[in-house]
Amino acid sequence: MRKDPWSKRKNLYSSPVPKVVKKPKVKWRIWPILWMALKKTCMLIGASVLFLVVLSIWTFSSVVDEMNVALPEKMVLYMELDGAIGDLPADAGFADPFSNNIKTMKTFTDAIESAKTDPRVEGIYAHLKQGRYSVAHIEEIRAAIKSFRQSGKFAYIYAPSYSNGLGGYYLAASFDEIWMQPMGNLMITGLSAEMPFLRDVLDKIGIEPQFFQRKEYKSAYESLTNSEMSEANRRSMTVLIADIYDVLSKDIAKDRDITVAAFKSFVDRGVLLADEALDVGLVDKVDYADKLIEKISMRVTGEPKSEALTYINFDKYMNDITKQDNIIAEALLSKEKASDDPRVALIYAVGAIMDTDGNNASVRAGVMGGGVAAADEISGALLHAAYDDDIDAVVLRVDSPGGSPVASETILRAVQIVQKEGKTVTVSMGATAASGGYWISASADKIFVLPTTITGSIGVLGGKVSAKKLWKNLGVNWARINEGQNAAMFSMNTPFSKSEAARMNLMLDNIYDAFLERVAEGRNMSIEDVDKIARGRVWVGTSAVKIGIADQFGGLNEALDHAAVQAGGVDRHDVDVVILPKPLTSMEKLVQLLEGQVTAGKTMGIQAAILREFQPVLSEFMMMQDSQNSVYAPIKIH
Repeated sequence: MRKDPWSKRKNLYSSPVPKVVKKPKVKWRIWPILWMALKKTCMLIGASVLFLVVLSIWTFSSVVDEMNVALPEKMVLYMELDGAIGDLPADAGFADPFSNNIKTMKTFTDAIESAKTDPRVEGIYAHLKQGRYSVAHIEEIRAAIKSFRQSGKFAYIYAPSYSNGLGGYYLAASFDEIWMQPMGNLMITGLSAEMPFLRDVLDKIGIEPQFFQRKEYKSAYESLTNSEMSEANRRSMTVLIADIYDVLSKDIAKDRDITVAAFKSFVDRGVLLADEALDVGLVDKVDYADKLIEKISMRVTGEPKSEALTYINFDKYMNDITKQDNIIAEALLSKEKASDDPRVALIYAVGAIMDTDGNNASVRAGVMGGGVAAADEISGALLHAAYDDDIDAVVLRVDSPGGSPVASETILRAVQIVQKEGKTVTVSMGATAASGGYWISASADKIFVLPTTITGSIGVLGGKVSAKKLWKNLGVNWARINEGQNAAMFSMNTPFSKSEAARMNLMLDNIYDAFLERVAEGRNMSIEDVDKIARGRVWVGTSAVKIGIADQFGGLNEALDHAAVQAGGVDRHDVDVVILPKPLTSMEKLVQLLEGQVTAGKTMGIQAAILREFQPVLSEFMMMQDSQNSVYAPIKIH
């Protein structure tokens, strides 16, 4: 085939000249991109808002439907004990507006108390699960369970294995019968307090901790400044652990009808097999959960398996009871006092004491795992109670390791104003009311403490860490321009000078002296006597009553009973108890969320869980960064 002679030649026609199109200048192309980004952002925000609204409506409807289900006329309450009980509801993060979580120590024990006299409730079946328990909170739950049993109703507890340590078994011992699976173990290994010491590591990497304390027992930053535990700290902690161990041993021995010496000998074994625990009388039955259910059915209906018996989740029952109480409380707060019943305000101070619950404070609290006791919020609630003619008395529930002395003084001043208005202030100490937690309690008319409450720690510490050597090792050079001789006093890039260290110690002396004065005035003691029991030393509740920094044993209910009497009532059932500040409704939480007022601390749950084991160290760093001076006492016992 003959080739096309023109195939490799140029076009016979002239090549077309491309038309030159001028491109718009860059500045004119930016606006469409920005406009598109703005539209997509608005669409995303709108979709998010719509999603949240729909989710809130759906959640609210489901909650209402669940709460409107009538409780049966005959029921057994099924209680899951997983350690997730505190003085305030657990924060559900960004899901908090939609959360139906109202479980607190008060709502939990109030529900048990209601079940005691509720004719529909036949008994309680509890399942002990893994969880971290505050020994002081366990004391309050134990008291509620024992009171419930006085009605003649049963309270049984079951666990496949009791591996929560001595605290978990301490809770179980308050029930009628303790059941355990045949392959389970009873792990009552005693009590232990651990603290990591990081000074050698810090020296290696070039970080110098510079902290000063008042006085020798104030050991919160000792893990940073020392390579091992000081003698004063060891002496204090040894007594503290021994006192708590004695409380638990005596109570359990009484519950199980054995001698204290015998129980301690069982603890020294560490782990008891199921049959061993049964033989020595520490459990009542080694069998499976279905067998316990058959026993309950037989007791209630006369048949081992009966469809007439209904189990109701204890949280459902608690929500039902609490809903009724909240309706009453809402009515009380929304109008003037209509009845002659006295009214008692209940105010919580839970977590690290700081000036405000801002973003920075909440992030730290998320890692520290205890929340923030915001001085502006707590003092505001106290002043509300002081100037509200319908409030007759105040109960301040304290569960705090301390914090800022300035924030503590703000709360203390509000307490004193309440008293100047002629109203009594009763303090109920929870698991911890130490250092700043004791500062805000010192002027109370009456202090109730649980036998295992950790309190005292009347002292102060402060300082900083210097990273000067670290920067040098890394080859980093910091330039500085100062106006003022001590402008870099709290910089982490340089150590304290002699004059700066002197000023720091002067501040600590001033705070410590003020602390002694507040306690001496509030407890009607001399400053010299206060100093003997202060010096930063922590005390357990049993010792606190003996040395005069607390008045009486009891939990929140006992404190409310006392306040009720002071207000003119007979007990807590004879008065209206209102919580201040008023808790936010779900809709108010949602509005906060949509307005962007949810703090960063609400996103720290996962990180805090991961870092939980490092809390003894992290909490010290966080409190250190919040204030160069602090009245703080973090203690972890397990």
